[in-house]
Amino acid sequence: MIRAFVFAAALMTALYPVGRLSAAVRSEIIPETDARRHGLTRPWFTQIQLDRGRTRLANMLLHEGVLYVQTSQAVIHALDAETGATLWAGQIGRPERPMMQLAANQDHLAVVNASRLYVCNRFDGNLLLEVRLDGAPGAGAALSEQRAYVPMINGLVFAYRVKAATDSTDKSVGKGENSAEGQTDGVEAESGKSSTTLAEEEIAADRQREDDEQTRRDNLRLQQRRIAPLACQSFGRALVQPLVTRQTVAEEYVVWPTDRGYLNIGWIDRRSEDDFGVKYRIETGEGITSRPAYLPPDANVETDSGIIFGASRDGFVHAVREKDGEPLWRFSTGEPILEPVASIGESIYVTVQLGGMYCLDAKAGTETWFAPRIKRFIAASNERVYAADMLGRILILHAKTGARLDTMLDTMSANAMFLKLMNSQTDRLYLASDTGLIQCLHELELAQPILHVRAPAKTPEAAKPAAKEPKGAEQPAGQEEPVGAGDPFRDQDAGGDSSGGGGDPFH
Repeated sequence: MIRAFVFAAALMTALYPVGRLSAAVRSEIIPETDARRHGLTRPWFTQIQLDRGRTRLANMLLHEGVLYVQTSQAVIHALDAETGATLWAGQIGRPERPMMQLAANQDHLAVVNASRLYVCNRFDGNLLLEVRLDGAPGAGAALSEQRAYVPMINGLVFAYRVKAATDSTDKSVGKGENSAEGQTDGVEAESGKSSTTLAEEEIAADRQREDDEQTRRDNLRLQQRRIAPLACQSFGRALVQPLVTRQTVAEEYVVWPTDRGYLNIGWIDRRSEDDFGVKYRIETGEGITSRPAYLPPDANVETDSGIIFGASRDGFVHAVREKDGEPLWRFSTGEPILEPVASIGESIYVTVQLGGMYCLDAKAGTETWFAPRIKRFIAASNERVYAADMLGRILILHAKTGARLDTMLDTMSANAMFLKLMNSQTDRLYLASDTGLIQCLHELELAQPILHVRAPAKTPEAAKPAAKEPKGAEQPAGQEEPVGAGDPFRDQDAGGDSSGGGGDPFH
């Protein structure tokens, strides 16, 4: 009898935490009925598999319809942002080492794990490249089409080449495929076909393009031979993830701040592959602890320039014209700014440390409205702005006036959803709990997401590279020359591959 009682007690003790945890997870799920009361729907939720005793969610990244969720044990889950379906999950890096913020480009996903940079195929999670870093990283990497930029604590920013592996057996396009003669023959041949036959051929061509794209994604490879990274020195410590802005055939720009109050706009000449220096810099009164924001130029306006926004601890928001570094405006909030600026359309959203959010006109820098007691921007649609208040609750604001329309989540539920993605790409709200529960919300009538990201303009420079500027032509006042051609951080060969190291791969 005593033995049976002891066994029953032990069983209840073992099951109690599990039952309590299951109840906690259920309480974190926002009921569909509650969401509808606020004009929202919850299309999906999912539970990330993790060891709740040792692991927590660390970061989320939204990129081109995929939500990447990163845990503290170096595991990354890729979820379909519209359905919540798991696309892949895998460990990238070592779980016992600290991980930095994720970065993504068209094909790749990059993560800094302690002293190493990992680049993987973002479509399936397969590791493509592992690089030993040349210093102590201060934040996560930023990815351009060709490079991974990693900021270092000592102020250096290294640009590591991410170069696709080439196949020497590739055949050139033959006559009749993409040649003018082949296209003419095709038009003449199609003239006698029925509309039904043409429609079937178009469907077949679309399927073939999809198959080709899938094959390309499955066969992504990166060159393993060591290419010495480019390096650029900045004043202060680089502790914030950089931001890649302009990319053309001729050049690419990357922006990063430092804790000494400098907003640096770096520049690489893609034609020579050996120049990485500060194109210009903006000095603020205090350090910058938040990632810069970017408004791309309008593709329909030939003379339009992108705008870079930086916010500092002295409470100022700075707007800089990307193409020449000309300061456009400066706005004072009167309080320190620690959160990143969100750029959506012609508006930017700025939250201050003591609580409150400004909506500013991105071009003029004038105040559109101010909403008090807000800690973080979450997302925006055409009519609404969603933000988290000082208690973690979700506030629904009128997009044009900032007036409070509704308050969502009680304090207990809001505290459970500790991670709220700052989404400046679409209107979707992504919430995550400490137990690995991910939820998505959107307005009832928005079955398809609103895309806020403006496509970069195809500038004339992209079609025809301009003449190379003389070295040091546009250096900021008082700045030393960029690292010289003989510096060990430079590519040793203008063609890309390093002549040193015997072509050894990274370990």
